[in-house]
Amino acid sequence: MARLPLVALGLAFLAVTLTGCERGGPPATPRASTTATNAPGSLKARGDELSQRGEYDGALAAYREALRQEPNDLALRYAVAVTLAALNRRAEATEAYKWVFVNGLPGSELVEKSETWLRAAGALATPTEPIPDKSVEKATIDTRLRGHITWANVDPARPSPRVHLRLEGAEASNKGLAYATEGMLNGDYEFASVPPGSYRLTARSPLLAVRLWEMNVTVQEGSATVLDLSEASSLAPPTSFAQPR
Repeated sequence: MARLPLVALGLAFLAVTLTGCERGGPPATPRASTTATNAPGSLKARGDELSQRGEYDGALAAYREALRQEPNDLALRYAVAVTLAALNRRAEATEAYKWVFVNGLPGSELVEKSETWLRAAGALATPTEPIPDKSVEKATIDTRLRGHITWANVDPARPSPRVHLRLEGAEASNKGLAYATEGMLNGDYEFASVPPGSYRLTARSPLLAVRLWEMNVTVQEGSATVLDLSEASSLAPPTSFAQPR
């Protein structure tokens, strides 16, 4: 009779062992997350890797998938431009480089590299210094575009947001000319020494993904052309720079 407790103990141990087997043992190692693999940063890294190996078609596909998720990423746009140029798809590369040139921060590395490529490709005209006309008095020559930027609803607890403005030629005589300057909300801006003619003015803030202004303007000769900007004429909502609640 003394053996019964031992038998019972053995059966109990076997039951515990079988229960552990039914639960499947140690957990399997989880597979890599598909979401992480398809994140814009991972896709760009994949594109960079393929580009370094000369696999430009695959690199372009990776960059464009990342760009689909982050359409305003300047580095991705530039990577697409470089890859299209490597594939000798000149027209598409030109448009891609122009996007970086127009939408990037003036003076930044990617904007300057894009401008260099565009000028070398003949896609941007190189402005030449005008020959002074000595028959016209210097005091009468004033080909500036200036104005005041007004935005009423601005967060007073933060510094006044900067505004990047770009002026591009819109007629045959100035096609390819581009000028950039910087201002700030509730402050002034100015483009100096702009040849007379019709232009397209665009302006944006680094804080927003959308453009603030986009309009046509004619620069006159003989006196400064004044074009004031306000939230009333903006493409962005008046509450874009308001104090967060």
